[in-house]
Amino acid sequence: MIRVGTMAAFLAAWQRNEACCWQDAADYELRFLPHPSPVLQLLPGRFSRFLLREALSRRFLSPDRYDGCYLTMTSDGLPMLIRTLNSGDVPQDSIATLYALADAA
Repeated sequence: MIRVGTMAAFLAAWQRNEACCWQDAADYELRFLPHPSPVLQLLPGRFSRFLLREALSRRFLSPDRYDGCYLTMTSDGLPMLIRTLNSGDVPQDSIATLYALADAA
């Protein structure tokens, strides 16, 4: 996985179908993994149990808006938001959806 320094570089790597990650100024890490099936991951830098509960509430109160989004944990026990991707998904829209689910939009 390549680590990039800007959102533009992240999107460029995504377009080349390369696994990549980018950390924004708020300490969120965004990852794109193309294989075995495309997925976008968001690892919040500061994500409390309260925020996790709020994200779960948003997910289940707006199922159409967050279709394809899941909340899980990393192997280290940190919260992670995931969005499965389809070929027609617009990268910026998918990213915005995950940030909205994390209430970081």
